[in-house]
Amino acid sequence: MFTFEEIAVQAGKRIRVEGFVATTRIQSKMAFVILQSGASKVQVVASGTAREQAKGLMHQAYAAVEGTVVASAQAPGGVEIQAESIELLSPTIQWPISADSEIGARLAWPAARFRERKEALALIAQSEIEMEMTSYLRHQGFIGIHSPKLMGAPSESGAEVFEVKYFGERAYLAQSPQIYKQIAIMAGLGKIYEVGPVFRAEPSFSSRHATEFISFDVELEGVKSEVEIIDLECAMITAALQQVIARMGPELVLHYPKARVPGPCIMLEFAEAQALLGVSGDESLSAEEERKLGAMMQEQGHELVALTRVPWKQRPFYHMREGERLTRSFELLYRGVEITTGAIREHRYDILMAQLAEKGLTGKGLEFYLESFKLAAPPHGGFGLGLARLTALFLGLPGIKEATFIHRGPGRLSP
Repeated sequence: MFTFEEIAVQAGKRIRVEGFVATTRIQSKMAFVILQSGASKVQVVASGTAREQAKGLMHQAYAAVEGTVVASAQAPGGVEIQAESIELLSPTIQWPISADSEIGARLAWPAARFRERKEALALIAQSEIEMEMTSYLRHQGFIGIHSPKLMGAPSESGAEVFEVKYFGERAYLAQSPQIYKQIAIMAGLGKIYEVGPVFRAEPSFSSRHATEFISFDVELEGVKSEVEIIDLECAMITAALQQVIARMGPELVLHYPKARVPGPCIMLEFAEAQALLGVSGDESLSAEEERKLGAMMQEQGHELVALTRVPWKQRPFYHMREGERLTRSFELLYRGVEITTGAIREHRYDILMAQLAEKGLTGKGLEFYLESFKLAAPPHGGFGLGLARLTALFLGLPGIKEATFIHRGPGRLSP
């Protein structure tokens, strides 16, 4: 059996192909069927017995065609199949969504949703982004790791954690691979990345939150400034999106005209961003304030905005402080939405433990992590990036649901 991509060079040969039925048009003596597989389509022309068989096809059924390939300037790909037989392999019993269905209905039917080429392109783009970012890092000497997602204690402070049963003990789904990334640096691995699921028990229905999502994490030793980390991440994102546009070509831009390479990254101290927005204090910026700041910066040609010197009040205990009030951390905004938290980490055991106590934490369950710092820890830092957020913003989608294969959020455990 030939693939759709191979049909164009099979003119004059008798072949068999299989695919989904995109359209069927029955005329008095002929029938025209368009079969589709991914981005590829082939036109089937049927007469006689094959025409009668075409009458039994329904929208999006799966069918097989046997016939001869002939040149046709009007057909997709410049060839068509003159059918000798058409076999219905799997009928469509129902079709639950349409082109204008709401995202909730589309989320419920991924098998139908992603047969639409535009929807499938979003997943393909995300796959390409992930591949290009990992390729960029590998060329920089990074290696990939896989850390456990079942933990004996929450990996981050706060209540946003899922508790599960584990052989009579309590276990927790990892909110981040953070502590394992740092252990990898203390193990002497130097530069590491991880792409994997993380879990946040956030009862949020916003367009940018999920209870399970794919995080793209990076950590490296020897960094002296958060600027080095920002430069690395912005260069990685820019190079990756540039390659994705080049590889996916006009089809991507046709369906997603907002897909473009971001301009140069700009850095602002958190206080400077607050001044532009007319706000003050040590609290995080609201989503609306981030959007407003993003719009200001985009007017100047900057879609990537790194906010530095973020207040200690907002940050976890393992971020390195700068004075009493600030940290050596940053947030990266893309088109007015936060996609990253990154920082220089505190690598000195005594200071780390003091910061842990200051945050009102005991470190119970994380002893293996904290004790690792007694073995000597090099200066290091890194970041975590939401892959679906990056994809959604790059393509100009309303939110991460549109950039996720199967979304997990409050009340959504099916499909």
